[in-house]
Amino acid sequence: MNLRVALLLFTTGWGANHFSTLLVVYRKNLGLLPQALGILFGAYALGLVPGLVLAGRVSDRRGRRAVVLPASWLAIVASGVLAFGARGFGVLLAGRLLYGLATGSVMSPGSVWVQELSPSWAGARRATLALSAGFGAGPLVSGLIAEFAPAPMVWPYVLHAIAMAAACVAARPVPETAPGVRAGAASASSHRRGLGRREWAVLAQWLPVAPWAFGFPAVTIAILPGLMRTHVTRLAIYSGLVIATTLAAGVAVQPFTRRLARRGDLVGLGLGALGIFLAAHAVDAGSPAQAFAVAILVGAGYGLVMTTGLLEISQRVSKESRGAAVGIYYVMTYIGFALPFIHATVAAKLGDAPTLAIAGAATLGSVLVRAVIKSVLPPPALEARVE
Repeated sequence: MNLRVALLLFTTGWGANHFSTLLVVYRKNLGLLPQALGILFGAYALGLVPGLVLAGRVSDRRGRRAVVLPASWLAIVASGVLAFGARGFGVLLAGRLLYGLATGSVMSPGSVWVQELSPSWAGARRATLALSAGFGAGPLVSGLIAEFAPAPMVWPYVLHAIAMAAACVAARPVPETAPGVRAGAASASSHRRGLGRREWAVLAQWLPVAPWAFGFPAVTIAILPGLMRTHVTRLAIYSGLVIATTLAAGVAVQPFTRRLARRGDLVGLGLGALGIFLAAHAVDAGSPAQAFAVAILVGAGYGLVMTTGLLEISQRVSKESRGAAVGIYYVMTYIGFALPFIHATVAAKLGDAPTLAIAGAATLGSVLVRAVIKSVLPPPALEARVE
C-alpha cells in the first residue's frame, strides 16, 4: 500500500520539476525575458509554502487520505492549465501557482502517509526516494520531448496528467493512517494541539541544515546549466541529464542512511560542500563534463540531509503533530531554492566561480554549527513513536 502512495509522490515530484527544463523552450518560443522566467520559477513557491503548512496540519486533523487525494487531482488540473501556456505569461503564472499549491498539499501529508504505512527506517527513505525519482525523471522526460517531439509546450503536461491520474486511481484503496481519524474520530485535544514547544525545538535544531537539502540540487538545477550554455549545443537535454544525475545520486545514497544514522546530515553537508567547490572549479575551467561529478556530490548531500531530517521528525514528533511538523520541515528545505537568486546577486559583483566558493564555505560553516548543536544540545526527548 505504501508503494501506491509513493507513486503519487513520484508523479507529483515529476510535475513540480520538469518545468525547469521547459524554461528554455518558453524563452525561445514565447520570447519571455529572463525576469519573467524568474517570476515563473519562483511563483511555484508562493503556492507551495501555504500548501505545505496548511495541508500538513489539516491532515493531522482530517486524515492523510482526505488531503492527498484531492490535492493530487488539483495537480492534474494545474498541468492542464500549463498545457495552454502557449497563450502567454498569465496562463503560465496561474498554472505554476496552482501546481505549487497542489505539490505542497501532497508532499507533507503524503510523506507522512508513506512513513506511517512503513517500518520506521523504511518510511523516510521511501518518501525521499519517491520524490527524488520524480524530481529527476521529470526534467529528463520533458527535456527529450522538448528536443524531439512536436508541441513541446503541450505534450510534457499531457503525459504528466495521464501518469498522475493513474497514480490517483491506484491510491484510492490505501487506508487512512492518521491516529484520530483511523480510530473513528480524533479527540478534541489532538484537534487543538498543533505544534508545541518541544516540536518547535526539534525543528529549530534543523535550521542550519534543512535549507541545504534543496540548496544543493539548486546548484545543478538552476545555476550550472545556465553557466554552461555557451559550451553545449542541446541545452535542454544537457540540463535534463544533469538534473536527473543529481536526483539519481539522491536515490542511490539511500541505502547508507540507516548505517550513518544521526551522522547522515553531517556527512551530507560535507559531500554537498565538496560538490559546490567542484562547481566553482567547473565554472572556472568552463567544463560541462565536470557538472556531472558536481551532480553526484550535491545529489548525495541532498539525499542524506533530506532523509535524516524526515527520519528524526518521524521518531521525535508525535503522530498527532507529525503532518504539521513535516510541512514546516519542507518549508525550511525549500529556503534553499533562494540560492540561485542569491548567487546571481553576488556573482554580478564577484563573479560566478568565487560566489560558488563562498557558498561552499557557508556549507562548511553549517557543518560546524550543526556539530556544535548536536554536542551541546542533545535532541529533545519527545513522545516515543508508536507504530
